[in-house]
Amino acid sequence: MQKIVLAIVLSIAQVCVGVAASAPLKSIGVAAGPTLFELPVIPSLDNTDPRDETSIAVSPKNDQIIVGASKLIDGGGTAGRGNTRVAYYYSSNAGQTWGNSVLTLETPEKTWGRASDPSVAADLEGNFYLCALMLDNTNFDSSVYVFKSTDGGQTFGDPRLVTIDVGNPMPRLIDKCYVTVDTSPTSPFKNTIYAVWVVKEVQPISLQDLSVIKSAHLRPGETHFSQPKSVGHSGDMRGPSLAIGPNGEFCTAWLGMPARVLLFNASTDGGETFLPNVIDLNIHSYVGSLDAPNAVLSIRGVPRMNSFPVIDVDRSSGPNRGAMYVAWAETTNRVDADVFVKRLQLTNNGVIKGSPVRVNNNRGGDQFFPWLSVDSTTGAVNVVFFESEDDVTGRFINMQLAQSTDGAASFSDSIRVNAVGSDPRVQASVLGGSSAAIGIGDYVGVSAARGKAHVLWPDSRRGRQEIFYGQVDFGSSGGGGGGGGGGGPANDACSSPRAIQSLPFLEDSDTGAATSSAEDPVSCSGASDSASVWYSFTANSNTVLGVDTSGSDYDTVLSIYTGVCGSLAGVACSDDFGGSISPANRSLLTFAATAGVTYLIEVSGKGSGGNLRLRLGYPTVTAIEYTEGPDGSESLKITGAGFVNNDAVVTVNKSGDDNQLPTTFFSGAQQGDGTFTTIFGTKKKLKKIVKKRKTVIVRVESPAGSGRVSIPFSFTR
Repeated sequence: MQKIVLAIVLSIAQVCVGVAASAPLKSIGVAAGPTLFELPVIPSLDNTDPRDETSIAVSPKNDQIIVGASKLIDGGGTAGRGNTRVAYYYSSNAGQTWGNSVLTLETPEKTWGRASDPSVAADLEGNFYLCALMLDNTNFDSSVYVFKSTDGGQTFGDPRLVTIDVGNPMPRLIDKCYVTVDTSPTSPFKNTIYAVWVVKEVQPISLQDLSVIKSAHLRPGETHFSQPKSVGHSGDMRGPSLAIGPNGEFCTAWLGMPARVLLFNASTDGGETFLPNVIDLNIHSYVGSLDAPNAVLSIRGVPRMNSFPVIDVDRSSGPNRGAMYVAWAETTNRVDADVFVKRLQLTNNGVIKGSPVRVNNNRGGDQFFPWLSVDSTTGAVNVVFFESEDDVTGRFINMQLAQSTDGAASFSDSIRVNAVGSDPRVQASVLGGSSAAIGIGDYVGVSAARGKAHVLWPDSRRGRQEIFYGQVDFGSSGGGGGGGGGGGPANDACSSPRAIQSLPFLEDSDTGAATSSAEDPVSCSGASDSASVWYSFTANSNTVLGVDTSGSDYDTVLSIYTGVCGSLAGVACSDDFGGSISPANRSLLTFAATAGVTYLIEVSGKGSGGNLRLRLGYPTVTAIEYTEGPDGSESLKITGAGFVNNDAVVTVNKSGDDNQLPTTFFSGAQQGDGTFTTIFGTKKKLKKIVKKRKTVIVRVESPAGSGRVSIPFSFTR
């Protein structure tokens, strides 16, 4: 395997007013490959309070905006013990500089004594959500809240209660919460916030305390989280992780004790119901667990250890779209610990399980505390973990990152993210709010987006437990179009288009990291555009097809070609289509397709990419005329494509009210697929609905009741 050599670029700038940056950190490597930089998120050494248990998220709307969170032992740096709080960190320049603050303990229900177990996520609109376990210092009250930030993580407020247990003579002891957001543009539940957690519930007959994994969700527009639901059966359950698939699939994995197994469950209806769980799906049985009590292996210098699983799903448009990946650590030889990943596939018949793949390629030392993130643009599987190494001065650990570009069939040699090793014993004996030694926490964080892996971890190189940020940019070592470790999507290049197999076709994808090539033709915009992505389609019959990008959030150019890359012949092109009610700088066109001919479809951006929605083969309206119909009545003549013979409904929206035109005439030649390019819609007294100099919105559904609706067309008579 090709050796990966790093070029570390360190740029530590002032984070807060009046706080000077620390001295530059040690650099390693000077050759070509992924680029990497790392820095402490709080450069000042004045704050000695230990921090660990990190989480990180990148805005899907703007990857310059990054938000992280960690646990903070307030006062622990001087007294050796302190109150557990949640700190958060924010950057608006891709991690070059950071601001920070501490989450409030005040909520509408009560003011809490301490907070712990932070996790952070972002929605498609760029809002961030911070989930925390809230506890009391004088009793066993506990709760889970999700706080919201609308300013890029600079402030968090609006605490939404997820679950609470107060004043209970038999406390339920809520623990280990985690939050995520459905950011798949194709999901029917997009922007839904999901949370999972552990709660000890007393069994009514045996009075035995058993833990169960719970979940709840908050849909867009709702004000309260749903009633909690049990994800699986009761037992000694620990450490749930959660991810959402490309179609809104809810997937969660957790650790079951004392048998030490990895358990899984899923929901395909937005967390309302779950797969039958007479017994939860066992996706892996540990050979040697690292969890207390009775851990098979203790890692020297690390006082606290776990084998919690981490799950994520491929939401890219690549070949592994929908694949689920679960990472964990264990020992299989009772000598050292390794990190493993298993691939799962959710099907109509259940879950297909792959075999465990060792991430660290059987390296020496111990590998532990994995976290996993699948790049939603490239589909690359990124796994970070600590790796221990022996040194003449003692036991040190390093933060490593390994990547798979083949659906977790294999992983690259891992990249060392930190320039200087850490001693995990530093401040490990500090006592937190529960009067237990904090160790180095229970988990670390990574978020992969647009070819970059953003890593957040506890680091003690400067004599205290603090939080460091690192970024590994794979775009510089391949970029453009392979769909592997590069920064661009899988269909970034003309030579690797995404094949459209059937119609109608609809896909939402992120083209923010897409590139352009010198071979890309000049479009009808009059320039060589940027952020181009490519699709191919072979027509089954002679017909006219409609294509549009009207649901996209950036300025697009849509081009249709035949031929081979580098020598393409233009068929049709649309720059700014003004007839639609969506922004006028989106694209819409129709083109005549010949049976057996393969067409290349290019979508490019004018200045940048973004969230692309591409539709092909839907009913399409390109022009409307108020005229006399075939029966002599006043009619709307609608020109376009995809109007199925004798099966179309024309709707006119006037001032918010829909009016169907019950009489429809199909005109012109019928296409090979049974569609027409011209229809007339009419109704008695049509002129009262479509008045002169008044604007109405017209749309066509064909076939009727299918949900295949044209982009609404703004028409003024």
